[in-house]
This record gives sequence, structure tokens and C-alpha cells, in this order.
Amino acid sequence: MRNPQGGECPLPSDDEWKVSILTGNAGTEASVALWIYGDKGFTGPITLGKDNRKQLFFPRQEDEFQVKINSIGNIYKIRIELDELPNEQPEWNLQRVILQHLKSKKTLNFPSNTWLSRNRDDREFLCELPVVEAGKPIYPIVLYHVYIHTGDLEQADTDSAVYLCIYGKRGDSGLRLLHKTGIPVSFQRGMVSVFEVEAVSLGKLQKVLLRCEATTKSQHWYCDKVIVREAENNSEYVFNCERWLPFVSQGIIHSEIELYPQEFEKNQQPEMQEANEGDWKITVVTGDFETAGTTATVFLYAYGENKASGPIILGSGKQQLFNPNSEDTFKINLRDLGQLYKIRIGHDNTGNDPSWYLEEVRLERVVPFSYEEICLPIESWLSEDKGEGDTWREVAIRNPAEELLPLVVYEVHVYTGSKLGAETDSNVYINLIGTRGDAGKRKLHRSKNNNVKFRHGQMDIFCIKAVSLGDLEKVLISHDGAGPGSGWFLDKIVIKHKEGEEAQEVVFPCNRWLAEYQDDGKTERELTANKYGSLMKTFLKAQRWRVQVKTDGDSPEPQECRRTLVIYGSKGKSDELLLSPQTPGYVCFLPRATDEFIIETGDLGDVYKIRVSCDDVPGFRGWHLKSFHLQELHTKQELNFECNCWLVLKREDKELVKEFPAVTGDQKTFPVYKYVVSVHIGDRWGAETFANVYLTLYGKRGDTGVRKLQTSLTKGRKFQRNKVDSFLVEAVSLSQLQKVVIGHDGEGYGAGMYLKMVTVKESPDSDKEWVFPLWNWLDTHLGLCETVCEIVTVGRRSTLSPKLPEINTKSSGFWIMDVTGSDLSGEEDPICLSFIFFGKLSHKKLPLQVTGKAIQIKDELADIGSIYKVQVTGPHSELKQPWHLDLLHMKHTGTKEEMYLAFDCWFNPKEDKCVELPALYADQEPLPVVEYEIHLHTGDLKKADATGEVYLRIQGEKSDSGKRWLNSKNSLITFARGQVDIFKIKAVYLGKLNQVHVGFKSLRKDGWFLEKIVIKEVFYPFSAHVFFHNGWINKRSKEDFVEVAILLKETSMTSLPMKNLDTKSRGRWQTWVHCTQVPEDLPNIQVVAFGRKGKSPAQKVQNLSDTPFLLTIGDIGDITKLSFVLCGPSLRRGIKLHKLQLKDLDTKQELGFHTEAPCLFGEDGSETVTELAAVRPDQPPLREVLYLIKVHTGTLPASETDADVFITVFGEWGDSCKRRLGRSHFEKGQVCIFEMRAVDLGQLSKVLVEHHNVGYGAGWYLDQIVIHESGKTEEQYVFLCQQWLDSGVGDAQMERTLKLLGKVRHGMLTGKIYGTWDVHVTTSDISSSSMNPKMSLTVCDEKGTCTSVIFPKGSLKKEQIYEASIELTKKFNTIFKVRLEIEEVEEGETWHCREVKLQHRETKNILEFPFSHNFADEEGGRVAELPVLMTGSPFPAVKIYVLYITTGAIPGSGTDADVSVMLQGSLGDTGRRKLIRKGDENFSKGKVDIFQVEAVDIGILQRMVVEKGRGSDWLLEKIVVKESASSGTEILFMAQTWLKDRRDGKRSASVTLDATEVQERRSTSAWPLGREQMNSEGRWRIYFTKHQEETKSEFEKLSENISKMVMVFYGSNGKSNPVSMENKVEHQTENQITYDIHLPSNLGTLYKVRLGLQSLENNISQLSLRHFKIQNISTLDTFSLTINKTLPLSSNGDRWIEFPIQWPLKEAFSVVTYHLTVFSRNILNERNLLHMTACIYGTHGDTGDRSLLQSLQNVQQGEKNESFLVIVDAVDLGELEKIVLLISSKTDCKLGIKKLHVQEAVKEHPIYVFEVNEEFSVNANKPKMQREIPASFVIRGAKQKNDIDNNLKKEGSQVKSLTEYTIKVYTGDKRGAGTDANVHIILFGNEDKSEVFQLSQSLEHQNPFERGKVDTFKIKTKKLGSLSSIEIGHDGKGFASGWFLEKVEITDAARNSIHCFNCNRWLSEDESDGLTVVQLYPQMLDF
Repeated sequence: MRNPQGGECPLPSDDEWKVSILTGNAGTEASVALWIYGDKGFTGPITLGKDNRKQLFFPRQEDEFQVKINSIGNIYKIRIELDELPNEQPEWNLQRVILQHLKSKKTLNFPSNTWLSRNRDDREFLCELPVVEAGKPIYPIVLYHVYIHTGDLEQADTDSAVYLCIYGKRGDSGLRLLHKTGIPVSFQRGMVSVFEVEAVSLGKLQKVLLRCEATTKSQHWYCDKVIVREAENNSEYVFNCERWLPFVSQGIIHSEIELYPQEFEKNQQPEMQEANEGDWKITVVTGDFETAGTTATVFLYAYGENKASGPIILGSGKQQLFNPNSEDTFKINLRDLGQLYKIRIGHDNTGNDPSWYLEEVRLERVVPFSYEEICLPIESWLSEDKGEGDTWREVAIRNPAEELLPLVVYEVHVYTGSKLGAETDSNVYINLIGTRGDAGKRKLHRSKNNNVKFRHGQMDIFCIKAVSLGDLEKVLISHDGAGPGSGWFLDKIVIKHKEGEEAQEVVFPCNRWLAEYQDDGKTERELTANKYGSLMKTFLKAQRWRVQVKTDGDSPEPQECRRTLVIYGSKGKSDELLLSPQTPGYVCFLPRATDEFIIETGDLGDVYKIRVSCDDVPGFRGWHLKSFHLQELHTKQELNFECNCWLVLKREDKELVKEFPAVTGDQKTFPVYKYVVSVHIGDRWGAETFANVYLTLYGKRGDTGVRKLQTSLTKGRKFQRNKVDSFLVEAVSLSQLQKVVIGHDGEGYGAGMYLKMVTVKESPDSDKEWVFPLWNWLDTHLGLCETVCEIVTVGRRSTLSPKLPEINTKSSGFWIMDVTGSDLSGEEDPICLSFIFFGKLSHKKLPLQVTGKAIQIKDELADIGSIYKVQVTGPHSELKQPWHLDLLHMKHTGTKEEMYLAFDCWFNPKEDKCVELPALYADQEPLPVVEYEIHLHTGDLKKADATGEVYLRIQGEKSDSGKRWLNSKNSLITFARGQVDIFKIKAVYLGKLNQVHVGFKSLRKDGWFLEKIVIKEVFYPFSAHVFFHNGWINKRSKEDFVEVAILLKETSMTSLPMKNLDTKSRGRWQTWVHCTQVPEDLPNIQVVAFGRKGKSPAQKVQNLSDTPFLLTIGDIGDITKLSFVLCGPSLRRGIKLHKLQLKDLDTKQELGFHTEAPCLFGEDGSETVTELAAVRPDQPPLREVLYLIKVHTGTLPASETDADVFITVFGEWGDSCKRRLGRSHFEKGQVCIFEMRAVDLGQLSKVLVEHHNVGYGAGWYLDQIVIHESGKTEEQYVFLCQQWLDSGVGDAQMERTLKLLGKVRHGMLTGKIYGTWDVHVTTSDISSSSMNPKMSLTVCDEKGTCTSVIFPKGSLKKEQIYEASIELTKKFNTIFKVRLEIEEVEEGETWHCREVKLQHRETKNILEFPFSHNFADEEGGRVAELPVLMTGSPFPAVKIYVLYITTGAIPGSGTDADVSVMLQGSLGDTGRRKLIRKGDENFSKGKVDIFQVEAVDIGILQRMVVEKGRGSDWLLEKIVVKESASSGTEILFMAQTWLKDRRDGKRSASVTLDATEVQERRSTSAWPLGREQMNSEGRWRIYFTKHQEETKSEFEKLSENISKMVMVFYGSNGKSNPVSMENKVEHQTENQITYDIHLPSNLGTLYKVRLGLQSLENNISQLSLRHFKIQNISTLDTFSLTINKTLPLSSNGDRWIEFPIQWPLKEAFSVVTYHLTVFSRNILNERNLLHMTACIYGTHGDTGDRSLLQSLQNVQQGEKNESFLVIVDAVDLGELEKIVLLISSKTDCKLGIKKLHVQEAVKEHPIYVFEVNEEFSVNANKPKMQREIPASFVIRGAKQKNDIDNNLKKEGSQVKSLTEYTIKVYTGDKRGAGTDANVHIILFGNEDKSEVFQLSQSLEHQNPFERGKVDTFKIKTKKLGSLSSIEIGHDGKGFASGWFLEKVEITDAARNSIHCFNCNRWLSEDESDGLTVVQLYPQMLDF
């Protein structure tokens, strides 16, 4: 960057911006002030033009300024204000403002076209402008209506200037003078002044600043209030002022005040006149000492006999109210309240110093007027930390007719529950409500009995003073806690108070959570008084205990931590007893202290253990407990517990709970076990949980209490899918385990877990474990819809598996089975049961007669295979009383396999029961016991119903259920006609069901019509089985059952039943990210959430340390994935991700994420994006896909780039986020393949590709991108580009969006094309829900043959596949493309096509077309085409044809009809396309309308069909068609035709137009800054970048030797001197070296460079070069060289190497190998002493000096003659001109050189001969001898000679070979149509083209080409064949060069034919497109 004086400027910094201001038709000499606002702040005012105002802001002038803008975030608006505007220039027309960041080149646009003035009524002198993106402002401009209410007090009015500034969430409006016509207005007493403030939307208003610049007291102003209305959303903000401005506070004059909104009301009409009825004046007196004032906002409540007032805001201390020793008076309205009986006054405790000493409150009624003033003395602090700790005071108001209500002290006892996590640190508020009003919302601030409030199981006492409330009825209790862990479990509230002599106690039960994440999510509850509140819960306090606790000496100082005790005895256990001090303030549990507590319990019986626990609070350092001593005060029984243990999480034990057995002489001491509890999480999606899990073990001897499962013995994160975590739970022995209660604190859908089972061992060494299976969800919205459940044990199994349970053989031993149950003392007869053992091969039934509590049976159970379940049925005999089956213990004598099956079931009289349990083996998951729900459907036929006995037997793949009775024993069941009866049975999982056996017996011999049976698995695995019978089950005899077998008909998997979410999500998600291997400097990582409806904006990841942060994603639908995006440099290694969790703050839904990739940004940290799929319970997430991206760089010159290329791939399920393609160089013609790991994108739709290399030549020519999944090469998506991404070429774009072209078909279509093709149209879920449009599908071949099929209206439904067929005739040789288009559509209808698939019925050929297109009645939405893509064939492009349609200029030319077009070319047509009108102005008189037609390439455009629908006539002048690409063709279709409706009304008016003129548009490079050509003078930077394959040592070696390199540059203006790398400015990084060189003169456009080493004599190491880039630092022109060579090329060879420089869209030279043959006499003999070089010169530069004697070939040596060959590689020299020889020698000698021959190695001719014929005397002591040898002659081959001869004989060619043409030129009859310029013509035929002919000798007129004249010319030229086109034009010279050419007629005398070339256009630089030369085609007439 250079400044105007030519010196160098430093590179711009991050805060430098360029401001461009474009003035319109009126300028200004004023200064301009600028404010710039961003989302993090603002800057301003910045004065523009203060020192140079005479040269700025001229009309139609753009002025530029450079400003510094510090960190204000993303800029969203600016404000411009005129300053010091001279009177003689009344207004300024501001057209536009542009801000450009100088470093990044980011540009912000602020279109304006605004008039600013200080002295015009209709002009403002400032304006605000929002940033405009994509044609739309990011925030609207809002007109705020401001109503200023001046008070109705004496001298309240003012003439002083009043200013207002409005503040909102988005900045401020700036300080605005409230004026009319530029001058301040007068504010009149009691009046409302209205103003308008126009500003960019401020969002929700927050405050206003009001300023009055009164200089004298008489000008002071009393403002009542300010009202601001926002018309757009009908909202109103009221800002009460009610004070004088300026005002004096503490001796200081303040002229401005900030006002805060008192109310925010919608849809409320402004109150234009005050209501006086009920007005009161209130005076508030603040204390008279320095600290008495408050900064808080003060509120007042007034209570009357009729109602209460609600909150009245008196004002804020921030508004200079409530100062010390001040009286503040306010007017309030208390209408309709009735007789006042109390007020409450207080504040919101805000501001720096909210404490307030209130002296008194005085009330005086204004209307109706009263002389009586009510004085209410307060004289107390309203403060949380002073006085009584309350910020509110209530005062009773005396009623003359009644007694003054007393002030009552309400003692509030708050009982926090003893549930886990019940405590809270939040602020708690209460409002007491009685029959006489309420006490208001009071903060429970200061507990009378505890330092820390609301602890687990704690009761806190608070005092609230209030005027008597009468009988208490309810309380409102709430807290302000937000987020997980802030909830509170409230047990109850008890309120005690004394009014008069009567003491009352009222109980308000709660027993619920107040928590966002638990219960119903509410943090406020209304509690109703218990009617029996005075009747306290009776509990027999049978025992009182003295508890002495000893703390050891090394225990830390005690902290705030609850310590509790539970005592267990033979008759029960105590509640959780809180060990808290008896006297407030006493500190317990000090080191070496003994603390004593008195506790009360019920009658516990004999105590056998105690449990002591501490809370897990932050910072708790532990407690070293020495002992417990318990003494029962009545019996004096004493118990000692020697504990001597730590309760702390940070030591080895990691326990906060300990149990100790009682040690007494008269009873057994129970052992302490370390139970191993294993939690088995299922293998289901979303099965894992991040919640805290709690467990209680229950046995015959008590329980363990609730234990948090803290530290897993298994490595890795706890409770993850398909994982088993084991925990140690230390407890006094529970004896035989019976159940577990397990739960977690995760609330919300997805926050739970899928629990298979819990297993428990008594110790880590135990060989047996108890099994507690669940196989269900513990989730608030799934499965049980609970977070806690009780699981009863199914038995006990061995943990050792000595042998796998193989098929039993007779010799393998037998099973010993012990059955235990309840006592049979009351039974006379034994109980008959059947035990059925199911094995993998068979089953066996063993009858058992139970005669006592225990019985043993033995059996081999041979030939049944491994037992997998045991079934017990019966009883088969009459029972007199229920009998309980406890346990079946099985042990095999051979395999030693052992299991305990805990049946735990009752067998009742008159009941046939069937129960079963799975076999329990070590290391094998037991089959779950599943509940089957059976729906029996009785048919709706006559006499279908039946009564009788029924049983079922269900068979599955694994086993059958056994016979299950649906009726009770000896009772009947009735099935009614048309009824569905539901039964439930439990069985070990049967596998997939296959048949059901139904047994039926009816006493009346009637039949039963069974329609079907549906069996549903309730919780596992959620499938339904349907068994159709549709027949009668008939009775055969009275005794027999009829059994029928019904086979399975169908199975359906039912979705997991889910409880609906209670609330709607607002898109706010709490986010946890836990990583390790995080760099010290936390990288800038952004996260983007993708959902079914869209994606969120990128937001910064706040931390990676598992600390929650908020992610606001908006309404994007169900989240499908999260993308982590690295912003900044790549990492050196990946970041290990351990946890990613999201929780919706509203719905409480929780999401986990599939973390197959263990590292963010790859193992090596080289990636920039990592994506993770969201996991929902039982829903498979989107899979992770490895995409292969093939990037095809084009083959044009300079196509390559070394830019960092970024790609974003879009699909139906989101996008990939921007990815850097990991390659430093894209070489010309190369295909680079990249891997991209991403969550499945579904069907791909488009690709965004971009780079940031600025500069002509620094860009890239991209041919195409092909993407497919790894391993799925048959599904390749093609994205065609074929455009430059270069800032100096064409449209200068460096990013392009590539639409999907289609899928590649592998192999050509085989077999016949004609015949029937089946059509499958897949729609997506985003189609409109209404009837979708009528569509058609057209199949086309490449010759234009087409066939269509219609899809009827409404047939294409959402998310469905529509099937049809299409018949292709034999005319079809291939299928080239398909077209999908709307035939009929109604307004608002849309339809989204995902894909169309064609399949030939016979050959089974398949063609897929992924349209992914939204069809609607709008431009670009009606039609879409896709080509067929075949491997090995070029891919046809989808092109955009731009139509410029000109309507005639005569009156009545326009039309209101619909217009359609069809373009026809050599490869078919576009089909008929309706042109969508964009307004009423289309096709109006003289207008040019622009439309686009998108279609598969139709080849050479030949004709066009234009059709007009019914409507007014239309004069079509012409149509120009252009391809939208930067280069292409422009085709003119001249029409000058009226299109009129046909009289018969059957056909539309249409015309077919042939191409009149075709002009090739050459795309030239758009030189930056409007340069015409390259300026190569100045500094260039050379970048040597480490290649991927280059080792570090090789690159270091390069950096050492690079300084020895020399470069010579060649340009169109000459060549540079050799440029050495030595001593050049060097910058080196790890992977790059840069050198700065200077070219002192402008060489023009560089076209080649020569590289070499400084000297071969220096024994330097070799220089290996791969690739480097050179860039002009000023212009940024850039070129690259791919070398891949090592210098010198050989040890004795050439030290130079040349490379052509390639530039975009410019032809580049090639490297040519020249053979230089030297014919001499005696050089070879002296060669070792000689040094001889040659420099060959041509029209394209020279070779430089090349050694002739280093490496010789074809050496021929005779006595007098010799010759040798030297090979010289150089960039093409063009025609050779001379050779310069340099000769030197170490000794004196004479050398004879005859001649030199030079020719290209690959060509025999031409040979350039340089005659020398000279003997050179070389003197060793003289410098080098130089000789310049010009080219003597050229030896050419025969073909070349003929070509030259033909050219030489042109003039004298024979007359007989010439053809004569007569040319008639018609000049138009328009004003100024003639021309004085020189006109030329060229004729083109199908065999040849003519030379250029100047048309100057008209046969008719001396001055040709006059208006309305016809000029005739005759020319003779060679034979051209049939004329195909002409070129005609002029040179633009002369006074009136513009020419309107009507047409040209040419007569070919030889062929006797006439050709007419219509033109009908201006050839003038000043008209239309500025063309002076055109190409015309002969008109093809339709006859």
C-alpha cells in the first residue's frame, strides 16, 4: 500500500477502516459527524472533513476517509449528522455510505438516498442507517412517537432547548434536540408536546435521558412524564419524571436525568387526560443522616376495604430521589380502594447502596379534597443488613369507626425435606395471605436459629411483621434458583403467631420439589392451610437418647456440613437425626472435642447398628470420627461404637457414609461387608446417563440407606451404554438381600438410562451375587416414566463358571434342588406343584409334593440341554390357606453349577398359577421376564359370544409360556360379541412369537367366534404380534377342551411409548463439554447445532472443563448433530472428548452424542471441524460418514493455486460446516482426493467452495467436484463449476456455490432404450400440506425427442414415493436429460421433489436424478432439469440463459398477457417456459425485461419460440440471449413482430425466431483498480513452501542454498537484470521461506523467468526446487511455478532452467528443446581450456548465456572439420534473430567457427542458419571475446515452402479462381442513421473466409452510407462456398460515426443466389451495447 507521496505505508491494522461517502445531486460544505454502532459498543462522534471542508461532499462525488474503530463487535448501524451547516447551502443529498475493513476487505453497505438539512421543515439534520445485506436491512428503521407531558404547576413551562436520548437493548438514538423546523419548541404548562424520533430499531427500550439547558431559574421546566410509542408493534413505554429540570442535589446542578420505564403495555390507547378522582398526595421523608438515602426503587401498596392497589412505583434513588434529609412528594391515584386500612412500603434492594432509613410517610387526599393529613411514622431501616433485616414495612391506618389493626409478628418455621439434594442456596420468598389481605412478597433473609439456611432436613425460623392478616389461608412460597442443582424440597411451613391472648399455629404441608429440573418444574407453589393444622403429627417418642460424639485430634476445623445419624433396632429404625447444636452459635465437631446431643426416637427394640453420614458440600475437608456413645435415658442402656474412621471423599475410603454394628454382650455382633454393586447399562441408543445415580440395598436385616454411586471400579465414564460399573457399598450385613431401590436425579426426556440389571456381591472376593433385573428405562418420559424404581431379586448366581453349561449326559452328575417356602402347619394334605425345567433341547416336568418348609428333590434332567428357565405351576390340589414359595436352590454335582431362584410368590386357594424365572449363570445375562398384554377380539357376529374356561399357550422361538388360565379356578369367563378382552401374563422372554394355542371349554356346548389375538410386549422389545383366526371354536363334549393353534400373521415394531413434553422449547440448552489434552491457550472453538428445521448461528464454546454454559439455538427442530469448528490455526494434536451433554432449559429434554471419534479435530489436530450425532433413546443417530471429495482443477493456463481452499457440503440433513481441504497446492489438470468425516448429510444438494488468495493469478480455475461415500463409488455426486475463482478475472468472485448436477451412472446404458420405464418420484417432508400442484416429467434425448408423463394434482404426497410409467418410442437412442415442471398450480402451493428414479422394465437399467428442488409458482421454481451423467463421458452442464426481451416503443406495444419461450439448440430444447412476471411493469412500452431460463446445455442456440397467452396485443422488438457465465455467447433474435390473439381462440399467438446475430464474448481479466495492463515495477515476494512429501531436513537444506539462486524475468517491455537471492529480505517459518526482490522498471506483462545458480565453480550443494509462488506486493498479481528439478541439472551441464509464466485467460508459451549444432575446425581439441557460451535471441526474448562445451552430443571430428550438438531448453523464442557468442580461454589460441544451426528438437524444419566463417584469436590475458551473429537464412520444409508461396502469390492469383459478390448495404431511415466512418466487411463461407474489404466505392453515391440510402459494392475473392455469416462494422472515425444498419443483401454470381442479413440496430459506441462491429447470419424464412 502506498500513500499519495509515494512512500510506503505499513500494512493496515485490525482496527483500521475506510469510510466512503457518496454525495448525490446536492453537496454540502458542512462537517459531517459519524457514529458507528456494534453489538459490543460504539464509537463516535468521528468528524469527517473538519480540516479540509472546501474539497469534500461535492455533488456526485465519492469521498474516502480512514478511521480507527476499536473493538465494538459486529457493526449493525451508523448515524450521520450535519455539523456547522452554512446557511447558503440548505440541504445535502446523501446517497450511500460504505465501510470497508482495510485488512480483511470486508465491506458493509449503508444505502441512503436521504436529504439532510437544518433549516427545512421536511428535513432532518441527522439520520441512522442499518447495515444492508442481500438487499435487506438487518434491522428496520423505526419511527418512535415521543409524548412529552409538561406538569400543571406554576412556571412549569420553558423555552429552553430540551434534548432526548432513547436507550434500548440495541444501543441508543443519540441525543436528539426536540425541535420543529430546526429550532427548539416551547413546552407549555399542562400540555403534551409530540415529536418523532427516527432510528434503527433499538429493541426493547430500557431508559431515556432527558436534558434541559435552562440558564436561569425562570426557565426551569417541570416534566411530568415521557411516553414513547413504537407504532410498528403497537407498544408503549411510560417514563415517569415528576420533577424540575435542572435540579439541585447535594449542592450540584444537574441538567439531565435518566428515566426508567414504569410500565410496558401493549395495545393500550394513550391516556390523553388525567383522571382526578381518587388522587392522593404522598410525601416520603428520608432520615437526616448521611447514609439514610437509598439507590433502590421504592414501591408502595395501599389496602382498602374494597381492594388493594397493587404495586405503585414511587421512583428510584438513581433518579436523585430519596436522598438524605429530603422529602419527596408524589401524586398517586387510589380510586375505588374504599376506606384505607394499611399501606406497605419497601424497595427492591437494587443499586450500590440500597439500605434506606425511612422517617415517615404522609398521605393527603387531593380529590375529594381533605384537610386531614395522615401521618404514619416508620423510623426504621428498610434493609437486609440493618435493623430487622427486612426491606418492607407495613403500617396500619386508623379508621374512625374501628379499632386500629395491630402489627403482628408472624414466626415462620420452614422445614426443608430430607430427600437427597433437598437443600438450596437460592433466595427464598414468601407471601402470607389471610382473610385481611396479604403481607407481600418477603425475602426469608435471616434465619433465627441457623447460620446457613435451608439445609437438608433442617428447620429454619424467620420473623415477618405485618398488619394483622386475619385467619391465615394460604402462603405463596418461591425461590429464584435457576439451573441444575438449585432446586429445593420443601416439607412444610408452620406459622406461629399471637394476636391478643390467643396463640395460633397453622400448618401448610408441601412435600414437593420447587425445582426447574424436578417434579413439574415450578419454583413457586401456593400452599393451603391444613384444616387440622393445630393437630400436630403424633409420634410415640418412646425413647430419648443421649448421644456423645468424639472427634479425633487430627480432624480438620469443622465446616458447614450436615451430619446425621440413623439408629437401627429389632423393631425398626429411626428417622434421619440431625446432629445440630442445642444452642445457636455453638460450634460442634472441633478437633479432640466431645459433643453431646439429646435425640428422640420411637421404640426401636434392640439396637444392632447405626449409620453416620455427612453431606457432600463443596470444600468439605472431612471429619475424623473417633467414637459414638449412646445412652437411653429411661432404661440407662448404653451402647459404644468405636469408629475411628474418616468421612471424606478425598482419602482412600472415599466415603461420606459409615455403618457401625452394635457390640453388646448379650447379642451377636454383625459383620461389616463391602458390598460390590454392579450397574449393568443396556445396549440401546441413549441408554447412558450423566445423572447422579443413587441406590439403597434392602435385606432381611434392614437397609443401607441411600448411597450415591460415586467412584466406579471400572475405568471410563460411569453409566455409559453397554457398560458395567461396579461400586463398593460398605454396610453392616443385611443378611439375605431382597430388593434394591435405584434412582437418579436426571429429569427430562433422554436424561435417564436403560438399566438391564443390578448385581450385588457381599464382598469383592465373593463367588456368588444377587441378581436384580429390570430391562427398562428409568426416564421421566420413557418406560416406567419414573426416575426411581424398586427391583426385587430373582435369585443368586455363581460368579465363577468352571464349565459352560453344556448338554447334560447321564454320566455328568445330577441336580440337587432344595425348595423352601412358608410353613404348612395349618395344612393337612401336601401341596402338589409342578416344576418344569426348560432346556435348549427339550423340557422336563417334575411333580413335587410340598409337605414342609423345605423339601429336596434330585434329578439328572437328562437330554434337555442347558437349562434357561424354570416354571412352577399349580397348586394341583385344594389349598385351605395361601402358601408362599421362597426359593429354589439348584446345584449340579458334576459341573458344580449353582443358582438360587427367588420366586417369592404366593399360591392362593382356588387359583391356578404359573410363574417362571430365568436360569442364572455366571457371565451370562439372564433372559428378562416380559409382561405380555393379550388382546382377545371376539367377532361381531350373531352368537359369537361365549362363556366358559379358557387357557392360552404362547409359543416363541426360544420357548413357550406354558398353559396360562385366563379364568380363575372353578369359575367361568364370558366373551361378549364385538368386544376386546385384555389379559396380562408374565413369562421369561419367549423370543419372536410364532403361534398361540387357545383352549376353550363351554358348559352349554356353544361356540365362540374368535376373530384374532394381538399380543404386545409391554416394555421389551416393544413389538406387537397379530394372530388371525376368524373362525368358530366349537364345543365337542362337556369334559373336553377344544384347542386350536393359530399361526402368526404379522409382526410390527411399535415405537417406544414416550410421555409428551410438558412445555415448548425456546431453544435454550445447557451444555457440558468435558475434554482433556486441551492446549494451555484455549483455542477459539465455535459450536453449531443442526436440527430438522435448520441450524443455529455459531456460538463460542465457553469451556472444555465440564462447566455448563448456555447454548441458544432457536427453533431449529429436533437437534440432529453438533459441529465443533476450530477458528484459528490448526492444533498440534487433537483434544480428547469425554463428554458432550445438552439439556433443554424448558422441556428438560437431555441429549447425548455419539462419540465414535475420541478426539476433537482428529488425532493429530489437523482437522477444522468435528461433528457428533445427537442420540435419543432407542433412536439410532445419524451415522458418521467418510466422504471422499475429488477436486478437479482445470487445464487452462494458470489454473493452479496454492491457496487454502475451503469447502462446505450441503445435504438434506444440514451441512458440513466450512472445511479446509488439506493441501497446499492444486496443480493444473490434477485431481486431488480429500477425506471428510461428517455426520450423514443425506442426499447432497450443493457445495460452497472458496479461498482467500487476493490478486490476479492468485486464484484458481475449478473444473468440477465429485463426492461420494467411502466404499460407495456407485453413488457419486457431481458438482460442475468450470469457472474462475480469481479476484482479477471475470466477476472477481473467490467463492462459488455449485448446485448438484446429478449422480454418475457407471457404464453406458445397455440394451434397448425404447420401451416402458417405471418412474419413482420421492417427495420430501417439506412440501406444503395442501393439495400439491399438477406436475409433469419429460424425458429427452440429445436430438430433442421428448416424451412426458403427467402426475395428477394431489398425487404427490409428503414423504412418499409416487409410482408411474413412461413409454419411450424407438426414436430414442439414449436418454440425455429429464425435465420436471409444474403444469398447474394454485397460489401458495409448493412441493419438494427429493429424487426421480427411472428403471427399464426389461433391461433393469436404472437412472437416478437427485432434484432436491422446491417447486412453486415463482421464478426458478416452476421447472428443473438434470442431465444423465455417465462415467467416461463429458458431463453436460446446467446453464443459465439470460433473456433480454425488448418491447416495441410505439404506443400500445405492451401487453398484460402471460409470455412463454422455448429455446432450441443443437442438443435439444428447454421446453416451454412461462416467464414469471415481477410486477405490472413487465412487457410495457419500450421496456427491456430480464428473465432467466435454467436448463441443461442445449448446444448451439439456433432458434426461439415465443408465445403470448390471451390478453392485449404485444409488439416484440427483439430478444438477446446471453449465457450467465463470465464468458460465452450473445445471440440476437430480431423480431419486430406483433403477437395478436387468434380469432378462433384455440391457439396462442406465437412466433418462431431464428438467430440473427451471434457474438462471442471474450472474457478478459478484470485488472484490479481498472488497470489496462500489468505494471511489474516494484517489490515482489517469493514464497517457497514446504511440500507435503518434502522432509524437514530437505526443506532446511533448501533454505540454506536458496541464496545462491539467480532469477531473470522477461516481460512484454523487456527483461530484468539477473536478480540474486543473496542478501534479500528473508522471512522464515517452519513450513515457508519468503524473499523480497525489487524490479526497478516496468517489464510489462511477465511471460517467463529463468532460474540458475550464481556460479558452478563454487562447490555448493545441489538446490532442489519443487514449487514456489511470486506475488507483487502492491498489485497482488501472482503467478506460480512448479519446478520439480534440481539445480544444476547435471554436474557438467547447463546451470539455467526456464519456465513460462502463466496468467489466467492469457496464452502461455511452452518450453522448447533447441538443438544447437556448432560447425568448427579445432574447438574440440581445446575444449578443456576454453569457456564458450551462446545466447540465442528471438522475437520472444533470449536464452541467456548457455555453456557450449559442458555436455556435447553427436560429436563428429575430422582433420579439418568438426561438429557437435548442444541441447538448450528454453521458453519458446519465436522467430530466431541472432546468437551472441562469448569466448574465453586459459591459454592463447585460435578457433575457427564456420556456422551454427538451430532447430527445435521435435521438428526437422525450420533450421535457422547463422553463418560465421571466422577464425577467433583468443588471448588468455584479455576479457571474454563477444561476437553477435545475425540469422543468415532459414531452411524450411516442403509444406512450409508451399504455405509461404501461397501467401506470396495472393496478389497474383489467377482471376478464374476468384468469385464475384455484389453487396447491397441498406442504411436505416432514422435520424442520424448515416455514417462518415470507414466501413469494412468480411464474408464467411462453409469452405473458407474472405479477406477484409473496405467498402468505400459505392456504385450509386459519392458519399456512401447516407440516411435511407442503398449502396452497392462489387468485390472479388477466393472461393468461399455457401455463405454462412458476415462480419460488418466501422472504425468509429469521423464527425458522425454512429450508423444504423438495416440489412445487407449479397448476391453470389457463381451460385446465382441471394443472401439477406438482417441487422436493424445501431452500430455506435454511444448506443445500446456500444458495439461497432457485428456478426450477422442469413435469415431463414418459413414459407
